[in-house]
Amino acid sequence: MPNDPEKVEITSREEREAIGRNANAGFARVERAEIADGATDIPTGPVAKELTEDEIRERVGPGNFEAAKNDGQTGSINS
Repeated sequence: MPNDPEKVEITSREEREAIGRNANAGFARVERAEIADGATDIPTGPVAKELTEDEIRERVGPGNFEAAKNDGQTGSINS
């Protein structure tokens, strides 16, 4: 059983903090590896241009486009 209380090891706050620092250092190494040499700016511009209705219709199909466009349902509150 994965959550067997007899096999669970309790770690101290210092051990948990050390584990977190090691994980963060590992993530930072990987993140820095993706940056081009000499680059310091983080790109914040738009990734792609907005699609026109015709481009959307072409991608999803005319039937799906019209069904979604005329859908009376409320969108998800959590979206």
